[in-house]
Amino acid sequence: MSGQSEEKLDQIIEDLDQIKKALKIVPDRQTTITNFEDSLENYEIFALDELKIGQGTVDNQKSVIKSFLAHCNGQINEQTVKAYLDSNESKDWKTNQLKALRRYLRDYLKLGRWIEDFRFSKKKAQLKKVKIPSDNELAYFCSELPYQIQIIFLILHNSGLRVGEVLALTVEIIDFEKNMIDASDIHEGQTKSAWISFITPQTNEYLQSYIESQSLYEESKLFDFSYNYVQESFKKVSEETGISISPKTLRLIFTEKCTHAGIDEKYINAFGGRTPKGILRKHYTDYSPESMRIQYNKVEDLLELPFSQDE
Repeated sequence: MSGQSEEKLDQIIEDLDQIKKALKIVPDRQTTITNFEDSLENYEIFALDELKIGQGTVDNQKSVIKSFLAHCNGQINEQTVKAYLDSNESKDWKTNQLKALRRYLRDYLKLGRWIEDFRFSKKKAQLKKVKIPSDNELAYFCSELPYQIQIIFLILHNSGLRVGEVLALTVEIIDFEKNMIDASDIHEGQTKSAWISFITPQTNEYLQSYIESQSLYEESKLFDFSYNYVQESFKKVSEETGISISPKTLRLIFTEKCTHAGIDEKYINAFGGRTPKGILRKHYTDYSPESMRIQYNKVEDLLELPFSQDE
């Protein structure tokens, strides 16, 4: 090969490298993780700083990654990922695991894009009939939960917030005079949003009593336990009472009651954190606390639960 041809080949290779770098293409590779805790801690920093993912989502991803690393004993390749995903038949579970593993393997460990080859056939969506519990069933279920989880139950039922958002609440962002929760700054990442919501006078009374009993300060988080503990508490009481309720059920109930009360869908979406922050701020007059309060007034009475006097 002539010197000129070699120069052209070198230039082509250099150009391809530049293209790969621009497109963030990395060769497929595998690796072994020996220190799980260090890797998880470093991933958390990366996810928060570089990927701009919210803390609640990162915590859920770390739980997935920890389970995967334990399953594969730190040996990461296509075969160990497949074996891990094959360990559970639920497609919803697999999909949830994949979301976290893609961030960890592709974006953080830079193992290439082979993780994207894992796909699961999606069946045509079918409408699921979800039995909506009666208010009496809701009140009974709530009364069977541990005390702190009862308060979470009431906030979820009243506000349309997600579990992670409720766990992130501090005393100071609740306006007890207006029964208002300002959750607009809870999410630091870009994948989810939360806005203004409210609680009923009934829940306000229970919540203030809870805060006094726990000796919480303005800066204190309302709750100091994990997302999994909340889920397990709901699951345990569902099994004990025969009334199937999850935190997601309460979001569904909130949406149903808002619809029944005649609240416009755009406000229901704002209560549920399904409206991008850009739209909320661009149309602030429509979504101001005063405007949201007017909408909440329509549904507030429907969210009161019939607790017995001795509870």
